[in-house]
Amino acid sequence: MKAISNSPIIDGTTKIREEFHGLLAKANKEHPNPADVKALSDLLYKNKDLKLWGAVLGMGALAEHTALENALGDRAQGSRQCWKHRLEFLRKDLGYETASPLERLLIQQVSLCWLNLNMVEFTHSNLMHQSITLTHGIYWEKRLSAAQRRFTRACETLARVRKLSRNTPALQFNIAASGGQQVNLTK
Repeated sequence: MKAISNSPIIDGTTKIREEFHGLLAKANKEHPNPADVKALSDLLYKNKDLKLWGAVLGMGALAEHTALENALGDRAQGSRQCWKHRLEFLRKDLGYETASPLERLLIQQVSLCWLNLNMVEFTHSNLMHQSITLTHGIYWEKRLSAAQRRFTRACETLARVRKLSRNTPALQFNIAASGGQQVNLTK
């Protein structure tokens, strides 16, 4: 039996992916060659079905990565990995895998707001047991309140979208049964 990796389609896809990563590396630098940027754009356009753009970290994931990087620094690689898994588990608990595209965006936002709230809460807790200026204290109280509002709004928006999607009118079928009776089915 012939191995599937020798398939011309698989080999062509592999070459396109390799070309994509090469062009991406050339375009992701300061003052890239405009021809490389154009070639990358053309490659993405011509190969939409491969979703090559998916190899690049999304902005939500990039925001999470940056937040963890800023909060934990280089010394806490283990903690960063634990937080990444915690966020992934939170998204899974919120039903990310089976969610609609809109719900996925909102779940990503909820997890990012949750991370931000926890980081601000941690910093706030550490500062409040010290002697700080009134201005500094007010700043952190406002920052904590803002993080709480953003998290609450993200959760409420997700809940509202889920409720609206469940309340869509069901389809009703009227089927004539034997004996002239009408049966109503709702899906």
